[in-house]
Amino acid sequence: MRWGIAIICVWTGLATAAANQPTEEGALSIEAAQDTLRINLQDAVFTALEHNPDLSIQRLNPSIAKSYVDEARADFDPVLTASATRDESKTQRFLGASPEPFEVTSQRSQYNAGLSETLPTGTNLSVDASISGSESSIYTSEYSGNIGLTVTQPLLRGFGFGANLADLRKARVDLEISRSELRGMAERLVADTEKAYWDLYLAAEEIHIQEESLRLAERQLSESLERVAVGKLPELELAAVRAEVAKRQGALIDAQSRYEQVRLDFLFLLNPTAQAPWSTVPMPIDRPSVAADSLDDISIHEQLALKQRPDLEQARLAYQKGELDVTYTKNGLLPRLDFFITLGRTSYAQTFDKAFPDLESPFYTVNAGVSFDFAIPVRKERARAARARRSKEQLQCALQNMERMVQRDVRSAYTEVLRTRQQIEATQVTRDLQEKNLEAELEKFRVGRSTNLLVLQVQRDFTASQLDGIRATVNYLNALVNLYVMEGTLLDRKGINVPSYGF
Repeated sequence: MRWGIAIICVWTGLATAAANQPTEEGALSIEAAQDTLRINLQDAVFTALEHNPDLSIQRLNPSIAKSYVDEARADFDPVLTASATRDESKTQRFLGASPEPFEVTSQRSQYNAGLSETLPTGTNLSVDASISGSESSIYTSEYSGNIGLTVTQPLLRGFGFGANLADLRKARVDLEISRSELRGMAERLVADTEKAYWDLYLAAEEIHIQEESLRLAERQLSESLERVAVGKLPELELAAVRAEVAKRQGALIDAQSRYEQVRLDFLFLLNPTAQAPWSTVPMPIDRPSVAADSLDDISIHEQLALKQRPDLEQARLAYQKGELDVTYTKNGLLPRLDFFITLGRTSYAQTFDKAFPDLESPFYTVNAGVSFDFAIPVRKERARAARARRSKEQLQCALQNMERMVQRDVRSAYTEVLRTRQQIEATQVTRDLQEKNLEAELEKFRVGRSTNLLVLQVQRDFTASQLDGIRATVNYLNALVNLYVMEGTLLDRKGINVPSYGF
């Protein structure tokens, strides 16, 4: 099953290099591109959901869990049985005072059919019908038909829905756990994909900024060489400029390396269907933007997390399984006391066709009684019951601790969103001031009122402010996604539904 939206990926085939690849000789060479993948954030998310191998493996778990539900349900399915036997013999017998033996031939036949079913209350119902007959060379042929109903009802051990439906209910809980695990993994994949998308954008922008920073340093070196040539600047000043150019070349190489690592991580999540997927160069179409503040009060986010967080739901389901184990093992401490009754009608005839079972036959059988079974001492059952109780207590403590952890996670993520939002405004102010500072320092250098060292320092500060501004926006978007993951609402906010038993 698809995720409910088409995957729209725009491919421009056989591109030799991405638009953001460096051209400087000696810079880190990124693998030659076979394809350039232009993709927006929404398409990236749905491509990952469609093709990610880890999620494809996880999708099968609900179907596997569903098979265990069907297997447990089969314990209450009716069972049809049938059998047919026929014996034939030839013997000798002495009858009366005759000295000569007689040859006796006989044939015996037996035909049985039955239908039985166990109910969730522990009651076993069985309906049986049979025809048996014998034919002999010296005796009169006789046939009999029988139909009967047997009811067996446990009165202690095995009585009631709790003990008999425990396995089926646990299988259904396991199904819900597998579905919750699938939802949690899909949510993590969406979050990882969004983070990788913005990290890819950030890495590409960092390359552009470092390239521009390198050009500024090279321009400064060119101007310094001209000044040295006309005697306006001592040659000793060139060492600092050349060192700064080399330093910025190193920074560009590091930025290119980071981009390559992020590119590989992004492709691993998406697993695109291309001829050479690892040499594909993804190009993000969307640009990071900060929407109007839509955060609710922290208490609302906590309530959402306590209701929708997948791992918390798994803890609740595990506790339900613990309760079922307690119910089942507690029933096992009881002795077995079963009541049974069999009601039957028998018909007799000398021919097969007249011996069919008849409910109106005057011949009947009634069999009723009780059976009792109790192991002394019930050491195994007591051990199982004690283990189930302790496990339930353990699961209850784990659930309470999980709820506290969820509240802490939401509050921590909420605080991070507020911090990163404020950082965006702060870095924007810093960037504007650093840009003006750079313009002023360059102007002072041109009129001889500044030095190369000061200009280069201001250039570094301006480059850092540019990177900080982009990082602040990306960090805010990642913090917002993390908050939605911590409260378990990311898939709902993206309009993604997890099917009941797989995809």
